[in-house]
Amino acid sequence: INDSNTKIYVDAIRHLKKLLTYTQARTPEFCILHNEIGMYYVNCNDHKTAIYHFKQILTVKNDISDVFNNIAVCHITLKEYNPARVCLNISLRLHPCDSVYSRLGEVNLHTKQYDASIKAYESLRNPSARDLYNLCFPYLSKKQFLKGYKLYESRLASNDISTQTNQIARAEIPSIQYWNGTDICHHLMIIYEQGIGDNIQYFRFIIELSEKFPKLKITYFCKSNISHLFNVEPYENIIVCDDSRPLDISIYDKKLYIMSLPYILKLEQITPNTINYMVEDVDNNNVWQNKLTPFDNKLKVGIVYSGLLISYIDKCVQLNDFKDICTDDRIQSFCLHRLDNTISTDFSHIDFADKIIRYDTLDNTKPFVDTMSLLRNIDILVTIDTSIAHLGGVMGIKTLLLIGYTSEWRWFDTDEKVWYDSVEIIRMTEQKPLAELLPRVKNILITEYDNKYSN
Repeated sequence: INDSNTKIYVDAIRHLKKLLTYTQARTPEFCILHNEIGMYYVNCNDHKTAIYHFKQILTVKNDISDVFNNIAVCHITLKEYNPARVCLNISLRLHPCDSVYSRLGEVNLHTKQYDASIKAYESLRNPSARDLYNLCFPYLSKKQFLKGYKLYESRLASNDISTQTNQIARAEIPSIQYWNGTDICHHLMIIYEQGIGDNIQYFRFIIELSEKFPKLKITYFCKSNISHLFNVEPYENIIVCDDSRPLDISIYDKKLYIMSLPYILKLEQITPNTINYMVEDVDNNNVWQNKLTPFDNKLKVGIVYSGLLISYIDKCVQLNDFKDICTDDRIQSFCLHRLDNTISTDFSHIDFADKIIRYDTLDNTKPFVDTMSLLRNIDILVTIDTSIAHLGGVMGIKTLLLIGYTSEWRWFDTDEKVWYDSVEIIRMTEQKPLAELLPRVKNILITEYDNKYSN
């Protein structure tokens, strides 16, 4: 919401509140005014005040389903899922409605009540493709992959702007038919979609597909910011091309989007990745080894504390919360972020910036090339749920992954190592800030230091 809109909303609230002073309590007008004021507070992102005004309506009339629904939406935005669930259930008792069932499915998913989430989504009378897409997540969270990945294909019904990346979810190439995994195909184009981490993680399935169909020629078409990352030399039937040059689509029989590969492969279980398919630059590794040699008497720890994505998922820790870790003399911390304005501002607000090593030229030549070499020369990576977690996992780097109470389905709800043996999940089991995990992280780091220098 921009500033001009906010001013309009604030002016509207002021006038409505003035009208409220002339309105007799417990009348229809009283309810209408509180509802309008509540909606304007929602538009101003002041959801706590909005809840107060919606609840004023309930003191007069407590059988309006939309009021309970509005209160629930505010609670969801505030991540207050238990009161949201209560309000949604009341709303449904008053008036069963697909939009409310959908929200109840969302709330139950966020709180890891997967069966209840499935029940809510499957109660929809006229589910949309978006509803079916949302239904896939509780199934995937329960590791019912055949059902979950089939429903995940519902995402292909539209190509809306992604709520997390603010970018189109995938490149559309309508002239190439979609492959069902069984029709005759000699040359298949697999197309990049979603975020960098998704593609790093799911590249393993391109390799699996190439092994299942050794005579199938596979071209992975991706963005130029990641095309240099993947080592396809061991695989004769895989090549990588990117969007930096014109694409001759006439040579392809069929296409697939990379996130559809588990469905095409009929994935029934996930085992930890065993192949490091990232390119290795030995010379650059040596350069970074020399840079980090002065810190060989300490535990070298890479830190990634915030991401670019907008999401309901907990994916951010304040840099200042790392103070106890970064100021410990046994630990040398390295910032793995590129030093843009946001990161530089974060560093200007802490009093221990000199304790964290930063590199102005990190990845200036190509994305991730220095990051990968730096990862190979540290002892441990501490990161939120972002692309570097998958990069470290594929490379076999010891990684502590900070996972909040509301998390991606792919990290499930246990600490077992599903995708990568080298990634240890440090999980928040209640709705609290990720920063509360850092004392546990500190203990693990000190144990690592003691083990490294015990001899």
